[in-house]
Amino acid sequence: MSRLIKIGVVDDHKLFRSGIVNLIESLDPNYQVSIEANNGRAFLDLLENDQSLDVLLLDANMPIMDGFETAEIMQKSYPDIRILIISMNDDEESIVRMLRLGVKGYIGKDVEPAELKEAIEAIMNKGFYYTDQLTGKLIKSIQSPSAEQSLNSKLTDQELAFIQLACSEYTYVQIADMMCLSPKTIDGYRASVFEKFNLKSRVGLAIYAIKFGLVEV
Repeated sequence: MSRLIKIGVVDDHKLFRSGIVNLIESLDPNYQVSIEANNGRAFLDLLENDQSLDVLLLDANMPIMDGFETAEIMQKSYPDIRILIISMNDDEESIVRMLRLGVKGYIGKDVEPAELKEAIEAIMNKGFYYTDQLTGKLIKSIQSPSAEQSLNSKLTDQELAFIQLACSEYTYVQIADMMCLSPKTIDGYRASVFEKFNLKSRVGLAIYAIKFGLVEV
């Protein structure tokens, strides 16, 4: 018999939260929403009394305490609870920032029921869920750890510094200011790094960098 999967839902839109709770519990008899809250602070208060959660569905944008701050606290205090971000905010900076905070998956609020179940199952069985939209062809482009590590050694110090800053919420213009370089030079670093590792996007770069230890999570 499959064990009960305890799920938390944090979203400030009451109607959406109610709908997603009902949907989750209709997907599988072993899914149980045991905590729901309208912001991160309220959720953490409730979590103190029930720390048996397996999965947390977390909105990114909320009042009082948003998903970013909540994910950061969760990573430090409750690292065993797998976080699945469910948000309409899918810009690269937000996704990269969430990856750095240790979230295990990222889906949109227009998710189909079948994909939501797939995401929950993947997080429970594999530990993560990243859609093709996020990863593109990244996984296919990775050959082997040893082969990729040899490419890492070809990075210049400036390229490595760029990668570490790119795996953050900073814009490319802000990165240029922080490195005391022109935006055009930063564009050159980006193009060079993408070409070296056969990447297509900043999200792909963040996943690659985290996977191979170029940045600390």
